[in-house]
Amino acid sequence: MELNRRTFLVGAAAFGGLHAFAAPAGAARFGEARLKVGILSDIHINRDRLADTCATLKRAFEYFRDNGADAVLIAGDMADTGRVVELEAVAKTWFEVFPGDKAPDGRHVERVFMYGNHCVNEWGWGSKSAEEVEKLSKECLSRQREAVWERLFHEKYERLTLKKVKGYTFISSHWTNGNTDELGAFLAAHAADLDPKKPFFYAQHAHPANTCFNDWAWGRDNGETTKALSKYPNAVAFSGHSHYSFTDERDIWQGAFTSIGTSSLSYSSCDYNYRENQLMGSRKDRRPLRMNTLGTGEGRQGLFMTVYDDALVFRRREFTYGESLGDDWVVPMNKKAFDYASRAAKRVAPEFAAGAKPEVKIDAEKKTLDVTFPAAETREKCRVFEYEVTAIMCEEDVELVQAQRRVIAPDFHLPQSKTGRPGSCTFGLDDFPKNARFRFEVRPLECFGKKGAAICTDFVTTPA
Repeated sequence: MELNRRTFLVGAAAFGGLHAFAAPAGAARFGEARLKVGILSDIHINRDRLADTCATLKRAFEYFRDNGADAVLIAGDMADTGRVVELEAVAKTWFEVFPGDKAPDGRHVERVFMYGNHCVNEWGWGSKSAEEVEKLSKECLSRQREAVWERLFHEKYERLTLKKVKGYTFISSHWTNGNTDELGAFLAAHAADLDPKKPFFYAQHAHPANTCFNDWAWGRDNGETTKALSKYPNAVAFSGHSHYSFTDERDIWQGAFTSIGTSSLSYSSCDYNYRENQLMGSRKDRRPLRMNTLGTGEGRQGLFMTVYDDALVFRRREFTYGESLGDDWVVPMNKKAFDYASRAAKRVAPEFAAGAKPEVKIDAEKKTLDVTFPAAETREKCRVFEYEVTAIMCEEDVELVQAQRRVIAPDFHLPQSKTGRPGSCTFGLDDFPKNARFRFEVRPLECFGKKGAAICTDFVTTPA
């Protein structure tokens, strides 16, 4: 389908340089706003923590309401353990903020909600016997997903749903264990609803394969969504599941269409394989991790989208401290401004302050070698995402890399005002020969992988 878009009113030159398509929150305006949408995912309302999880959800709903949202989209995993009481809490919180699906000024606010895997797969019930699960069937969403949906949200349950909001089309897909084979046929059947002069919005729980975070994204689907949407350059897909923070700029991708990860309202994921302080994933090297997984419960995030005739503006918001997570993403309607290659080329590496040095210590009892270092500083709005720590043995006339590790920055998921925490990396002491001279180097990296200058220190591995 050839997309007939009007010329973008504000060209790249108006913004200038590295941040040609990023503007400070509230600064980018392109005439009259046509549509406003609050966007969440992975809210994980938990029956054992209803007060806490619902309080965060209510703050997000109130923020959307107070900023004039015409719709609210939740891209799956509303319930944490697949119990009816959790979805009931979502509905109760919604109608407290939007009674009768209305804002205080009387405008209708549309719901674009969908089930995720936690909602319908009895998440966390694996230790229960079949008999126990059967006894709990009345609590279980998967046994009654249609009836509960219709009772709570007063609308027909459909696997794929199409709604219109102020003339814009929204299509949503309930969880199907990663398979989305029906979407292509559904889009073809509803071609009349896909105005090529406007964006249309599609949402599912898993990331469309090979879009945001490329082919390594955790929890991506089977590729059918990408295949279907690639025929529609005006398609904008929203997906969650991975919990990747909005501070990772790879959450927005443009290729044949636009794909946006929707982060999480419950916690930010640090499940990036091959980092020492992350969850154990599908790693090819099976050596044990020496560090604890980062605590990222403060990472409670959402988006607020404003649609103009010639641009989509995405405000990145976090709901722990009530702050911005960075400049707005300003997506012009006639350019692919957010392809990875061109953005990565324009990034600037974070750097350590002058005079900074790592510190190395041996813990003989734990049999570890620990490297600590100060936080790297943001350069041209490119903040540190992770660190590369390299141990180089310097003996006789050679320098040999003995070990190299990556660690996620401990505050990678937080707003800029809450950053500055020092970093660390732990090695196994058995990985190093005794009484050997080493140089330890630490380099900061931004999210696309551009490396800053190394800081270093010398150390001799004589046990303490």
